[in-house]
Amino acid sequence: MHADIVLVNGTVLTASSHTPVAEAIALRGEWILAVGAERVVHHFVGPATEVIDLQGRTVTPGFNDAHCHPIALGMSLREVDARTPPNRSIEEIVQRIAQRAASQEPGTWIVARGYDQAHLAEGRHPTRDDLDRATQRHPVLLIRACGHIGVANSLALAIAGIGPETPDPPGGTIDRGPDGQPTGVVREAALQLVRARLPQPSVEDLAEAIRLAGETFLSFGVTSVQEAGIRRAEEFLAYQSLAQRGTLPVRTSLMILINDLLEPCRELGLRTGFGDAWLRIGPAKLFLDGSIGGRTARMSQPYLDRDTLGLWMDEPDTMKRKIVEAHCAGFQCCAHAIGDAAIELLLDAFEEALRRQPRPDHRHRIEHCSILRPDLVDRIARLGAVPIPGTTFLYDFQEVYLSGLGHERLRYAYALRTFLDRGIVAAASSDTPVCSPNAMLGIQTMVTRRNAAGNVLWPEESITLEEAIRVYTLNGAYASFEERIKGTLEPGKLADVVVLETDLRSVQPEELGRVRVDYTIVGGRIVYARPGAA
Repeated sequence: MHADIVLVNGTVLTASSHTPVAEAIALRGEWILAVGAERVVHHFVGPATEVIDLQGRTVTPGFNDAHCHPIALGMSLREVDARTPPNRSIEEIVQRIAQRAASQEPGTWIVARGYDQAHLAEGRHPTRDDLDRATQRHPVLLIRACGHIGVANSLALAIAGIGPETPDPPGGTIDRGPDGQPTGVVREAALQLVRARLPQPSVEDLAEAIRLAGETFLSFGVTSVQEAGIRRAEEFLAYQSLAQRGTLPVRTSLMILINDLLEPCRELGLRTGFGDAWLRIGPAKLFLDGSIGGRTARMSQPYLDRDTLGLWMDEPDTMKRKIVEAHCAGFQCCAHAIGDAAIELLLDAFEEALRRQPRPDHRHRIEHCSILRPDLVDRIARLGAVPIPGTTFLYDFQEVYLSGLGHERLRYAYALRTFLDRGIVAAASSDTPVCSPNAMLGIQTMVTRRNAAGNVLWPEESITLEEAIRVYTLNGAYASFEERIKGTLEPGKLADVVVLETDLRSVQPEELGRVRVDYTIVGGRIVYARPGAA
């Protein structure tokens, strides 16, 4: 039997405990045919086999982003870029919005995304007055990098019905000045009041966003993603239409939001695992709290710089009940839980669900799982829960974490070394567009614990390069019950393969995020080739 593609003369990091390192790999159709020594794999070369000389480069399994937002990433590529960097000040963001306003019809919405006040020269959130300087003829919504805080200009606030007498909605806050007037900063549920007035994208718009996001993922070697929140039928249809046409760019697992879609799915008998290797239903998801940058993640102790414990997105007993109901409906369950109080509540819900309806292999997940205490680590290990840490958060947001929580409370933030040592399976994620979809940057952060400025946070939680690759490949497959078909480079598994431009083991740890992908292979087909790659 001859292979379609054979890759030789390099280092194959398989992410498998059986054969961690190999010299060559052979692919036939959608599947891996052989992995091992070159002399063994060479037997599968035939007259029509494409032989790729790696010239010392590294091959890994396709990366699996266990928590990201492809639709939001695709939509963000058409929004105003408000990231910091490249923007260094509020004034630069205002100028970008003003430029967009000059090219759009008055009255149409302008959405900008990506700022982090900790990286702005002014060291604060923008306000409605700042955005009004950009335009007063367009409603403007500027979304912070975390996606949990936004800033609206005066016209957008008026359209959303937010004024001095508007009460804070449950699970959200409207920032106000000394005169009681809204500053424009809206947090959590208050942000949703503004978002609800944005024009809803069509199925075609959503499909195009997925396609654009897929191109980005493939350029970073990401071959599988887990979409972290489907709430509309149109979003389902967009994914399904691409899958039916065979044009879905990456393998996708869809998390359904409990508040929006649990009941329809339960009535139809749909649950986690429905679908195929390209598109499937994943966990049922709930939001328990907010973000650290927004000081809305729910903590057991107050923030250092804001007299608050953060927010609950709903009444705690109500959220526990919803998790239990999703479990009893047959779903793998997960929740956005960043603060230690939110994680504790989620573990309480998992324990209650498993008491009511035992399930030996539930793999219930903790999305982000950011701020832990030793007792919570013990409970995670005992329950067999799966943390989904945002492995690039410490690279982008370390300063804002430290200013809000201090050094000691971050001891177990994204604690990969502790997870591995305790036998806890944790799966890497980017949460893009919150952070970059660059998987190698996530791997760099797990290995170094360094932020963009080079500062190291609790290096005791660093892991090795080979461990980090497993966290970004096999563990992601485990988190979606797919480890039997992907996540490692072994015969009989899907031929999802990444070729990186150099020998990873010769790269300085702090430079791993700069390593480029030369080829991405999905299902045995080369779907991305870097321009200029040999």
